[in-house]
Amino acid sequence: MRRTAVAAVAVLSLTACSDVDGVRVAGPAPPAAAAPAPANNPRGPTVDTVALLRADPTVSARTKAALRPCPYGPSAGSYPVSTAYHELTGEVDVVVNVYPCGAVGAPGTGSSGATGVPVSAYLGGYIYTIGGKQLFRLENSGAMLTVLDGQLATMSATGPNNGVARYRWTGKGFSPE
Repeated sequence: MRRTAVAAVAVLSLTACSDVDGVRVAGPAPPAAAAPAPANNPRGPTVDTVALLRADPTVSARTKAALRPCPYGPSAGSYPVSTAYHELTGEVDVVVNVYPCGAVGAPGTGSSGATGVPVSAYLGGYIYTIGGKQLFRLENSGAMLTVLDGQLATMSATGPNNGVARYRWTGKGFSPE
């Protein structure tokens, strides 16, 4: 009985990684890395925004919980993160917004356009330097960060000025206008 079990294990070991019609079958793939940064940064390096958010102790647990590949829908397999590169501080800065997977294409107030996510669904927005230093954080549900006319702006589903507030760079931080 023991020899049969050992032989079965040996046979399974040999077939676990085999060639089938010229295709090597080697088992499950490793976990996917964060989606590559978009091509809207032709001027320089890109950042792994998912890793950056996960490592940042100031990012809320709710936002970090959303940093999983979407299991279904139009975003299946990608992270629920929109990333853009802009020169807000005189350097290339990373603007990141996080939303729940189920919000893509969902009905709601406003839309970010790029992701098809209603503004009301966003969980948080962050601005980082390419080196990973956080410059700005917005963790209001239903609000996102955007850049209008080269200037940082927050957009919300409700509020004064159609939910838009503008910020300017002071050399040390962003200040409301």
